[in-house]
Amino acid sequence: MKNRKYLVGLAVLPFLAFCTKDDVQTPSFDITVEAREYKINDSVRFIIKDAPDVLSFYSGEKGKEYQYRDRIVVEGRRKELALNTQIIYGSQTDNLKIMVSNDFTGTYDEASVKKATWKDITSKFTLSTSPINLLGPRVSSGKVDITDDIIAGKPLFVGFKYVGLASPGTASTQRGWRIYGFDLTTTDKDGTSTSIATRTNAGWSPVNIIDAVSPTTGASKWIYVADMFYYDPMSSLVESEGWYITKGFLPDNMSPDKGTPIKDYTQRRTSYAYSFKAEGEYTVTFVGSNVNYTGEKEVVKEFKIKVVK
Repeated sequence: MKNRKYLVGLAVLPFLAFCTKDDVQTPSFDITVEAREYKINDSVRFIIKDAPDVLSFYSGEKGKEYQYRDRIVVEGRRKELALNTQIIYGSQTDNLKIMVSNDFTGTYDEASVKKATWKDITSKFTLSTSPINLLGPRVSSGKVDITDDIIAGKPLFVGFKYVGLASPGTASTQRGWRIYGFDLTTTDKDGTSTSIATRTNAGWSPVNIIDAVSPTTGASKWIYVADMFYYDPMSSLVESEGWYITKGFLPDNMSPDKGTPIKDYTQRRTSYAYSFKAEGEYTVTFVGSNVNYTGEKEVVKEFKIKVVK
């Protein structure tokens, strides 16, 4: 029995040695930098010793920060909407409503619009006005902060809701509206502004609720042309309601920061040089990995680099 155990043990030893040999080794590379303060456009040279299989570089500049490698949602973003409108003839007031929703499903029909929760934010905007039966001026609202009117991290839909009242006589009193400008932007805490949507790419879809289609063609009374979109009441004498709704936006989302690959299995790397284009203090990060079929092991090394004019 003892001999049998001994033989089994001898048989297992090569297997254990094989496993140990192929285990991924923790990277043991070293990186040094010649200085910690440089001028704009200077060549910052990093010396690399015993480089791992794979090496990536994060400069620490915006969009290239290791700490944000897994970030897909930005907190504290300000959302703003700017409109440019013009009112057309008629005499009715409050025909146009600006609405926002975070739970609209993106199905553009009457049932889905009515099921969704919509918030009226019209009062925040300066819209075009005019005396009865006159063409109003084009009016820019300027950027309006709508951050508090929507739920962070949720899809955002913006809708223009036209509501026309039945006319008391034989002449239509409903007013038309033209929308020349629609600009949805975000601003991060560091002041960086990003365009989320404009009039030309917001993905508009009409929804007819009541008498919001042409009586002759059946097409929506919301009409998109090259330089604007507009609602044409088409001399309607009856109650009307028609929506023009954007596609869904995720204004708080963003792509994770990414590093620059500077070495793979096939390459040798003993140094790396980089130039910064703006002054500031940067956290430079190198991520080194050893990888094989049994797994991966990673080591992170960071440096504080100051860049001056």
